[in-house]
Amino acid sequence: MNEREKNQEYTISVVQILKILKKYLIPILIITIVAGAAAYVISAKFIKPKYRAEAMIYVSAKDYMQSGQVTTSDLSIAKQLVNTYAIILKTDNVLNEVCESLGNQITAAKIRANLSAASVNNTEVFTVSYVDTNPERATAVVNAIADIAPEKIIEVVKAGDASVISRPKTPTSPISPNKTRNAAIAALAALALSAAVFILISLLDTRIRTTEDLTESFDYPVLGSIPTITADIAAAEIAEDEEDD
Repeated sequence: MNEREKNQEYTISVVQILKILKKYLIPILIITIVAGAAAYVISAKFIKPKYRAEAMIYVSAKDYMQSGQVTTSDLSIAKQLVNTYAIILKTDNVLNEVCESLGNQITAAKIRANLSAASVNNTEVFTVSYVDTNPERATAVVNAIADIAPEKIIEVVKAGDASVISRPKTPTSPISPNKTRNAAIAALAALALSAAVFILISLLDTRIRTTEDLTESFDYPVLGSIPTITADIAAAEIAEDEEDD
C-alpha cells in the first residue's frame, strides 16, 4: 500500500467519524448539558462547602545571633527553624492544649487532619491554615493555635522565637466545592464519553440500510435497488388499480 492510499484511508475514516458525530450531534449535546447541570446542582446542593482560615507566624533566630545585627546566617537558621516549627505544630503536645482552649468540642486528630503549615516562599514566615465546613470554627481553631503554638514551640525547641504577624479573618467564600469547575469537568467528560460511545456503536454496526451505505463500504457501482413498499403505499396502489378496472 503506497502513501497516497494510506492517506486516502485516513481521510475516509475521519470523514466517517465526522458524519457520525453530525448524525448524533443533538443527543451528544443533550447528554453534555445534562451532565454539566447535574454536576453543578450536586456541587451546590449536596456537597458541604469548606472554608479556610489562615494565620501567619514569623520565626527569628535571636538565640543564635552573635551580635545585635541580623546576618545571612541568622536568616538561614530561621528558615530551618520554620520547618521544625511546622512539624511541632501538629503534635499532640500543642493540639491537645488547643482542644482544651476550645472546650474540647473538637479532637486533636480532626484538627491535625485538616491543618497545614508551610513556609511562605522559603522565607522565615510560615502560614498556619485550617479547613472546616464551619467558617467560625475554622477561625476559632487558627486563633487558638496562634495563641498557644508560639510559646509551646519555643518550650520544646528552646531556640529561636515565633511571633504572630497576621491573625485569621472569618472566611466568607468557600474554597470548595468549585461548582463551575465541577460542571465543566462533568460536561467535558460526558461529551467525550458520549461521542466515543456513538462512534463505537456506529462503527461496529455493519448492516447495510441504504445505497449510500453500500457504496461507502464497497467500491462497486449500484445497478439497482428495490424500493421499500409500506402497507399504506400498497393499499393506495391496489385502490388505484381497482378504479382503473
